[in-house]
Amino acid sequence: QNVLAPQSTILPEKVVRAAGQRSGLVGSVMRADRVQECAKHIKMWYSQRGYVLHSVTGATLHADNGTATLVVQEPLSASLPVGVKFAKEVPIDPETGEHTTLRKYRAKLEKIKGREIKNEDWVQIQNSLNRTLVETNGRTNPRTLSKRLDMRAGKHFRWNGDLWQNIMDSGIFSRVFKAGPVLMSDGTVQVQILAQEPPPRNLEYGVQKSLYTGNWEGELDFKHENLLGGGENLGFVLRRGAKDPEPSYKILFTDDKFGMARGYETELFSEYIAIDHSDGFQILGKKEGAKPKPSTLDEADTQVDDKPKSPIITDNATYDDDDVLSRKGLRLSLRNPISTKIMNQSSASTSLERTSTRTGRHESIASGTMSFGPFVRRLPGDAKTSLTTSITTGTRIGGENDSSWRLFPYSSVKSTARQLFPLFTETLASRNRDDVNLALLTTVTSSTRHLPRHEANAAGFSAGVRGYPSSSNGPICASAVGSVEIRIPVTIPFQKERFNQDGKVVLFGDWMIALQKKEKDGGFGDTILDWRNKNMKKSSVGIGLRKSIQGIPLKYDLSLTKEGKIGAFLGLGHDWAL
Repeated sequence: QNVLAPQSTILPEKVVRAAGQRSGLVGSVMRADRVQECAKHIKMWYSQRGYVLHSVTGATLHADNGTATLVVQEPLSASLPVGVKFAKEVPIDPETGEHTTLRKYRAKLEKIKGREIKNEDWVQIQNSLNRTLVETNGRTNPRTLSKRLDMRAGKHFRWNGDLWQNIMDSGIFSRVFKAGPVLMSDGTVQVQILAQEPPPRNLEYGVQKSLYTGNWEGELDFKHENLLGGGENLGFVLRRGAKDPEPSYKILFTDDKFGMARGYETELFSEYIAIDHSDGFQILGKKEGAKPKPSTLDEADTQVDDKPKSPIITDNATYDDDDVLSRKGLRLSLRNPISTKIMNQSSASTSLERTSTRTGRHESIASGTMSFGPFVRRLPGDAKTSLTTSITTGTRIGGENDSSWRLFPYSSVKSTARQLFPLFTETLASRNRDDVNLALLTTVTSSTRHLPRHEANAAGFSAGVRGYPSSSNGPICASAVGSVEIRIPVTIPFQKERFNQDGKVVLFGDWMIALQKKEKDGGFGDTILDWRNKNMKKSSVGIGLRKSIQGIPLKYDLSLTKEGKIGAFLGLGHDWAL
């Protein structure tokens, strides 16, 4: 007549009753197959909610009232829900049976043979070596892992595969040899992990283009990973352009919570953001000094004579008349401040910074940014589309001099849409090749009149069109930029087995229309919006090559602008993808 599970502390009565009805246990004679079917339904309910070790272990019939009582097993998490042991895999010397390293064993073989071993031969030798695990020390805190896996001592053991996958993807372990639940002597359950950690300190170097000056900068990036045992990272980044008088740097502390909600990053930064104007820098009314040498930005670009002119600085000039030299400040970023139940991806950041000009004037800026996305959706025909939007609001705090100040509030918005359409997929399917893709990119930005000048400069650099110098836009307050690309994979006739056939030919067309932020009445306080300015409408078409060499992704583009000028550009980095 009825089915109960009195020992359970999490099974709802309606779930037990429904399982009894579906299995035929209620209203029929109690048989083993019906009990097993009832247990199967309850096990499914457990598993769907992460209680993977919970189960029904038996049943008792009370003939006096016609009730079947189910016996359940619901293990709890141990006092330390997650235990971690660290090990590394080492090769065994086949001659001595002792532990060794690949470097030592190769040196030993080369000494015996009296010659250098070829790399192809060495690959076969090292693959034939037997290996064993040796216990090592590690930094990962098991209590932090327990918290991230949402496991609490004395609570029902519950496994979340998505949380575990986030930990695996975080890079905190280079290898996981074994991971699984183990029944302890007191009847509780502990997840025991045997893993190897990667080296904690990394130093990388490279080049990148400055967001605020448009110049190429050399970069050193030092990172100490898993600093406190919970996946925290401490980083130091040093950058400097070839003609910059001082370097830029930032110090970062990141705790991304293994890719889960409420991750954060704090950043202290000092950046050189001065723009070298082609006509030099001049202060009137003062003794003439040495002028900085004009620099040519993007020397490989087509030279178009539309660069913004250098401001003229007088003795009674204000902050708005001067060139911004540097910015220093603090930024705090949060990931997913909005619940993922409402929005899959979001981020928020706030920053406080202080800018300086060439003549020693200062301005403080407080701002906050809210970003939404990217929101990626699949379209018919294996096509994809994504949308990202960010909104910034803040205020500039400055005045005629450092002793007086005023508030200049501002806001800006930026939205980027990307679409990727595979072409000729049926034709290329038999070739086991990458698809020919049509890639569309559109970015729209807008801002109010008091947007800080270095942010307006950055908006001008980011609204570039291939074939024009990156400095040709100058500071802008609004823009619409787009590109159309047809990416065609090509095979380079090279027979070496390890040669990576990732070459592509890109046919592209770029366009841009923008509102230029100009000086009016002596400063950047006012903005002139002029759609008729010919320099603010640009377009080009061209062809490009993409190929990775020694792991470095190279780009080479040839373009023809609407003025009929041909330009060439060599760059680094992968094309965007979805």
